[in-house]
Order: sequence, then structure tokens, then C-alpha cells
Amino acid sequence: MGDSELPRRSVFKRLFIMMMAFGVLVGIAFPPFTDYFIGVEADMMPVFVVMCVAAGLAVGAANFTLFDIVVTREISKLADGMERINESVENATDEDECWGRDCQLEVTSNDLIGDVTTCFNSMTEAVGRRVRVESTTRRLLATLSSTVDMNEVAATVLEGLSSFCSARAGLLYAETGSKLELVSSYGVDLTDEVPREIGLENGLVQRALSTGGMEWVIPDEEGLEWFSMSCPLGSFRPTALLIAPLVSDRKSMTGLVVLACKTSELRGEQRLLIDSVRTGAAPYVQNAVLHRKLEELAALDELTHLLNRRFGMRRLREEFSRSTRHGVPLSVIMFDIDHFKTVNDTYGHDAGDAVLRSVASVLETSVRSGDVACRYGGEEFLIVAPGMGLNDASKLADRVRRTVETRPIEWRDQVFHVTMSAGAAAWPLARPSVAEELVTCADNALYHAKESGRDRVSVHDGEEIVPAAQMQARAETDTEE
Repeated sequence: MGDSELPRRSVFKRLFIMMMAFGVLVGIAFPPFTDYFIGVEADMMPVFVVMCVAAGLAVGAANFTLFDIVVTREISKLADGMERINESVENATDEDECWGRDCQLEVTSNDLIGDVTTCFNSMTEAVGRRVRVESTTRRLLATLSSTVDMNEVAATVLEGLSSFCSARAGLLYAETGSKLELVSSYGVDLTDEVPREIGLENGLVQRALSTGGMEWVIPDEEGLEWFSMSCPLGSFRPTALLIAPLVSDRKSMTGLVVLACKTSELRGEQRLLIDSVRTGAAPYVQNAVLHRKLEELAALDELTHLLNRRFGMRRLREEFSRSTRHGVPLSVIMFDIDHFKTVNDTYGHDAGDAVLRSVASVLETSVRSGDVACRYGGEEFLIVAPGMGLNDASKLADRVRRTVETRPIEWRDQVFHVTMSAGAAAWPLARPSVAEELVTCADNALYHAKESGRDRVSVHDGEEIVPAAQMQARAETDTEE
């Protein structure tokens, strides 16, 4: 508010006028009062009245002066302190610098001025808490805005919420449609008992959906017996958990955070922080979920629902880099459906699609959880097996080949069988310098298998390409010796 907008009314001016007026009234009223009780000569009455009025004015002026000396000085100190704090707030380069200083005024009296000072201190504390909450929330949301990766977003949100309430462990579930999926964890023993998915009909989820607020629960009473934490002496269950739903402005839940805290109570600032972050972070979690869905759609082959070649090769390069860095083996297996063109020509392309889906199903159920199966192109498939040596890779390839061979393909009123040829190569035996060279080695082994009569497996052992049966027999002989 500028000087021109300041109120024209002055409290001190009014007080001075009222004190002087009161002195005049006392001076006028005092002579009749005195004359009534002690009597005053008539010729002295005008002079006495003037003297009384002058005395009343003098007393009024003296009272105002004393008020100015005592009260105004204290009010000036209070105003100067408020101005100093206001300047420190305006000149601070960041919120932490400002509210880290002493923004409190000294309470020097137990009267109304002391009450005003106390109220001002309470106000600065409340403003400071709000500024710290907004600053912390803004920094965390700025971090979230820099990525749409589900793992990074979930870890940032969980880490932030955990630090605000000093949680020793936590889980974050993201809403992915009809369920909540575990996307991040902290300090929790991820045993088989920990659910990777929670249905929306779950009691805790229903309660979070209905209230939208945070709640404390007792694990044993709420069906969370599976929640246990790691510690130097083993594992233990917390006595209380904080359930914090991630709720957007539209009151729709995009996730659920489960935190194991030291206490079942939150301070005012902690509650403000958690409420601010769980509301502000909800859209980022939702965007990350949508981004992951889009990535999965882009990564999958539409027909077989395996990874497509582009994303399969990306995973291969990641695993190749990890294997060369840590010195662990990495195997690659190439498959090709024998006489696939004949299937298309005989039964039609729809039957060929049924064959591709059947082979993809075999690959998907045959690989380990850490392996990667993808459709390399046409009737070719690729398996990336981290940590697997060449001998085990040849056994896996032969097992897949035999399963495909014995599985009947039912198409309309026709039932037929197909066979596959496979080629395998492994790092470090093949000694490739890049991941693509390892694929080339496996592809050369596949070509050898097809040239040798199809429906078989060949391997590239680094020196030559040999039938898998020959290499396995050689390995068994070495074992016996």
C-alpha cells in the first residue's frame, strides 16, 4: 500500500484531542464542584475557571507525553522489528536462507503489546512452515518434472515422503487400471508374501478411495502381516503404518504409499508436507504410468506380444554392457521356423500367424524371468539369456525346439506341426566387441543348423560352429575325466 493509499485517520491524533478535551471538561467542571464544597469568592471565579481549564490542558498534555514515552516507544520497537523481518524476507535469495534466521520478536511485556508480539511470532512461524512446505514441495516436483520414467518417479516420491515423516521403510503402488501395482520399495523385505499387485476391492484401498486422507493402521489388525523391514539383526514388523493415498486435484487416486514410521503421530509441518506432496505428485505418477504403457505398446510385437526387434536389441545391448563390465556370461539364441513359407502357401497367412503365436507362447513359457524373448523379424526369434553359458544355452534351445516340434497347430479343421532350427553363441567364448557381433555369431550358427538339415541346434564355440549335440557330448566327456 503506497503513502497515498494510507488511511487519513490517526489514532494518536485522536487520543491527543480526546485527552485535551477531557482536560478542558475537567477544568470547567472543577470550579462549580469546588464552590459547592468549600466556596469561592465571586470575583475570583473567572480567574479560577481559567486556571482549572489550563491545569486540565496541562494534565492532558502530560498524560499524552507519558503515553508517547512509554507506549509509543514499545509500539515503535514492535514496528521496527516487524519491518526488519519483512526486509529480511524480501531480500532473502531463497526460502531456507530467510526462515533459517531469527524471525522472532522478543516479548518484553505481559500486556496487550506482549500479546500482539506473541501473535506476530506465531504468524511468522505459520508463514515459515508454509514457505518451507511450498519450497520443499516445489523442489521435489521440479525433480519429478524432469523425467517420466516410472522407476525414477516412484523412487523420488517414495524417498521424499519417507524423509518427511522419518519412515524407515515403505512401498509405493501405482494405479494401472483395475489394480495397484508395486513400482518402488524402500527398506522392505520383498519376499514372496509381499503382494506385487493389490486389487482395488482391497479394504485398505477402498478406505483410501472413500476418504482420500491419510490413516494409521496396525499391520496385524489390517491384514498386512506380510510387511516386514530389514535391520542389522534380521527382520521385524513395525507396530504402525501410515497409509497415504496419492490423490490428484480431481480426487482420483493414482497410487498408494505405505510407510513404516517411528511414531503414529505427525507434527503439523510433517502433515502439511505429506499432504502437499501426495497431491502434487499424483499427476506425475499418473503420467509415468501412461508413459510406461505407451512404451510397452511400442516395445511389443502386435502379433506375438513379444518384444519387437528394436527393443529386444536395446535389451541385448544393456545386458552385453553389464556382462562385459562384471565378467558374467551372456548367451544369445536365434530361432527360425523351418519351411514357414510352405505353411503360408498351404494353409494361408492366417495359419502362419497362428504358428507365430504358438511359437511365441513356447518361448515365453520356456525362458527364465530375467531372460528376454523377442520377435527378431518374419519367422525369426531371439532369446537373450544373461548369466547363461553356451552349454546351457544349447540345452535351452534344444528344449524349445522339441516343444515346438511336438505341439500341434490347430487351424480351423486342420492340425499340423512345425519344426525350428536354432543357433547359439555366448560371450566371452565368441569374443564379440559389440552386442551386434554376438547376434551375428548366433545367426551364423543358425545358418549352419539349417544347412545341416534343419530341425536342430548348432553353436558357435568361439573357434568353430558345431552341432549342439557334439558340444554337449564333449562337455560330458570332460566332466567324466
